[in-house]
Amino acid sequence: MTASSLDAARARAAAVMSAARVWRHGLDAMDRMSPAAAARACYQPGGPSLAELERRICADRAARTRSHRAAA
Repeated sequence: MTASSLDAARARAAAVMSAARVWRHGLDAMDRMSPAAAARACYQPGGPSLAELERRICADRAARTRSHRAAA
């Protein structure tokens, strides 16, 4: 591996880690909201309805809770 490709790999790894931190921060912020409030924050005209967003948010939270418990 050349110095240039090593630098590129390090920069890519740093970018991925930074993106993961931002994603997690946003996920944590949404998880502090009620499902209805999170649905309102996500709503875009022409997209899924508030009820559909709320259903998806509840399903996502339940799935993450189950997978977290299974990993423990």
